[in-house]
Amino acid sequence: MVIKNPNNIYVPDYLDGNFFVAALEEGLREIQVTVKEITFEWGSNPGDNYCSRIYRVSIAYERLVDDDEPPVQEQRSLIVKTIPISKDTRFLEDVGVFLKEKITYLDVLPRLQILVDGQKFGASCYYAIKAPTRTIVLSDLKPEGFVVASRQDQLDWAHCELILQQTARLHATSMILAQRDPDITKRLANGMLSKQTILKSDSFKLMFGGTLKELANNAAEWPGYEKIAQKLHHFHDNFKPICAHLADRRKGDRIVVMNHGDLWTSNFMYAYDDAKQPEKPTRAIFVDFQLNFYGSPACDLNFFLNTSVRLNVLKDRRDDLINVYYKTFKETLEFLHYENIPTLEDLKYELRARELYGLFALFGFLPIVTMPKELSHDSSIESLVDAEASRAKYKKVFAQERLQALLKYALKRLDDLGVLDEF
Repeated sequence: MVIKNPNNIYVPDYLDGNFFVAALEEGLREIQVTVKEITFEWGSNPGDNYCSRIYRVSIAYERLVDDDEPPVQEQRSLIVKTIPISKDTRFLEDVGVFLKEKITYLDVLPRLQILVDGQKFGASCYYAIKAPTRTIVLSDLKPEGFVVASRQDQLDWAHCELILQQTARLHATSMILAQRDPDITKRLANGMLSKQTILKSDSFKLMFGGTLKELANNAAEWPGYEKIAQKLHHFHDNFKPICAHLADRRKGDRIVVMNHGDLWTSNFMYAYDDAKQPEKPTRAIFVDFQLNFYGSPACDLNFFLNTSVRLNVLKDRRDDLINVYYKTFKETLEFLHYENIPTLEDLKYELRARELYGLFALFGFLPIVTMPKELSHDSSIESLVDAEASRAKYKKVFAQERLQALLKYALKRLDDLGVLDEF
């Protein structure tokens, strides 16, 4: 067996031939696989993933079909995602990211996909192990034509429309699943913003509270934003008790769905199948189901709107974005004969009730999402909780005119709605 590592990247010892034999035999449901060659490369750009190491692994192997036949020679590309746990990422363990992703890929998504005639919501899961390091092996979506859109450029109308339609299908089918299997809502109860992640860990506040403080300090210097800055400082002073309850289920909730839980540009991919319009996406698919949870759909929607959409689309077509989502949401529920389909007014109620969740996305994620590559190449949770290192980085990040324009628009909108007086 030959192992190739042309770029000499770090690969842990346990990702060896035996590991990939087990992964292929389990994922392909084969009795005997012989691995001939393994080639490692990074599966994502440095700084694009903060919680895990992602490898793209090309494998040449033989598969025994029949005792009387020679083995079949095949090649396959896999994505291997390792989730090392350190003291700074312990809060991820508290919310069960590995188990949640394993359950979602192996159990939840296949059941949801059957409801929409097999339309894919995510990659196929081949294999998952807990030790020595939490590791999950997935099909590579790149050979199927999928690529990640630029997080720095954010999304135009066509890209927003397609991913919102796919999000609506995910949400709608998850409502059917919850009807048929009510226990699933208990197994997928806590997302990124929950008591488990926030109250037990200082890392969460160091990482996201730091960006909130930087935003408040910057806003104080923008003419007309002085009072908004004071409100942001107040949020920072009460960071943990506010954030711990932003995603909580509430008595007046009108819609409950399985949220993706981390819905921004690097966590979905697009395919472009129309040769006449090569820049217009035709298919969309989700990646990274570590933080999914049952709660208001407005958590996903407000997170997406505050991290991934270009400013001109937000200004000119915000209502259209909501209508696009609702149309597919309603059509999917009608197709599945769901009774008492929530109305557009119900959805708008949810969106307004969860605007604070969007504010968290605005200060916690938008500066990271739009961070230029020259600043983000060394980004990780460990570097982002380092107060001194992150302060120097965010000084450069917040100096960007494009980011400032997005933040000013969003903060003014939230203040006009009265959202900044709700904490």
